[in-house]
Amino acid sequence: MKSSHILIFCLFFSLLFAASRLHPGSHSYEKAALADFTPPKFPSTTADSAPPKSPGTYIELLKEIPDERSRTKQETAPAATTSPTTAEAKPAAKKTAKPLPERPPEKKELAARQTLPVQNPKPPAALTPAPSEQLPLQENEPPLPETPLQDKPQEAPLPERENHDRKLNSYVLEIIQTYQIGNFPYLLNNDYANYNGVTTNIFYQDRLLARAHPSGNRASHCVGITFEVFFRAMQERNRRLGLSPNDFNGMNWDELFDFMLLWYVATGPKQSSNLTIAVEKYGIGTRITNLAEARPGDFIDFSRTNGTGHTAVFIDWVRDNERIVGIRYWSSQSSTNGIAYNEEYFNIPNSAGRPYGNVMQQPLYIARVLPVADYRNFRE
Repeated sequence: MKSSHILIFCLFFSLLFAASRLHPGSHSYEKAALADFTPPKFPSTTADSAPPKSPGTYIELLKEIPDERSRTKQETAPAATTSPTTAEAKPAAKKTAKPLPERPPEKKELAARQTLPVQNPKPPAALTPAPSEQLPLQENEPPLPETPLQDKPQEAPLPERENHDRKLNSYVLEIIQTYQIGNFPYLLNNDYANYNGVTTNIFYQDRLLARAHPSGNRASHCVGITFEVFFRAMQERNRRLGLSPNDFNGMNWDELFDFMLLWYVATGPKQSSNLTIAVEKYGIGTRITNLAEARPGDFIDFSRTNGTGHTAVFIDWVRDNERIVGIRYWSSQSSTNGIAYNEEYFNIPNSAGRPYGNVMQQPLYIARVLPVADYRNFRE
C-alpha cells in the first residue's frame, strides 16, 4: 500500500473519532444494544455437525440476552449527564427517560420457551379439525352418509378357508406338473420290501409308508406314482386349509397302509381291491360310473384284453365324432419309458368294424376325492 493511501486512511479515522466526541447525542441505542449482545451460535443442520442440544440449553442461552430495561438504563445514563447539542438528542432523551412497565412473562411465553424445537420440524401431516372446530350442520342440510365414497378403492376380501376346500382334482393337476417328463424312468418288479413304485420315500405320521428304489434312480410304476400324487395332493390341500398334513380323515398309519394296499390291487381281485374301493371305504371319495361325469384330475384304473391293467390320472376322453373311443391320461408306463402323458383306446369297433384298441370299457374304475367338508366318518 502506498504511503499516501495510509495517510488518507489515518486522517479519516481521526475526523471520525473527533466527530463522535463532539456529538454524543447521535449515539445509536440500537448499535449499543447490539454491541453488548453476542448472538448464540445454534447448531448446524448438516449431516456431519454435532448432535443437537437439548431444549434446556437454548433456554439458558435466551437468559443471556440483556433485558430491555437493563439496556435502557445503560443508554440513558450518559444522556442524563450530557446536555444535548442537537435537535436529534432531545426526543431521544425524552424517549429513554420513561422506563418500560414491568410485565411478568405470561404462561404462553414460558411454554413457548420450554418447547423450542431441537431440529427442523417435519412437514405436518394432513390435519383433521377438532370436534369444537367442526362447523355445525345447517337446519335444512341432511347429514352426510356414513358409507365410504364411491371413488375410494375397496379392499379385496381375504380368501376364505372354503375357497381351498374343493375337490382334490385341481391339486392333483398342480402336482403332476412338478414331474419333468423324461427324468423318471419306469420300473416294475416284485421286490416289494425295498421298492413300492414311488420316486421318493413317503412318510405318514413319522413312519415310512412307501419306499423309493434304493438306487436313487427315481423310478416308478403306475400304481406307485398315482398313489404318490394322491398323497402329495392331500397334504398340499391340508396345508392350505390349515390342517395337519398327517391327517387324512383321521386315518392312522395302519389304516392308510391298508388304503395303499387297496390302491395297489394287493389285497385281492380288482373287483374288491382298487382305488375306488379305497376312497369309499375310508370316507374320502366316491366312484364315478357315468363316463360323461369324469373330470381331469380323477384317478382311473382300467384293464386290457391281454390280461394287463393300468392306473393313471384321468385327463380327458378321446372322441371320434363325439363318440368316446379312448382315454388320455398321465402316468408311468413302459411304452413311454416312465412318466408321461399317453393315450389308449377301447376295444370297440370303428367305422370299418375293427377295434380302436384293447382297453376294456368294463370294468372301468374312476375315483374322485371329495372336499374335506364332504368326508364321511368311516368308523361308523
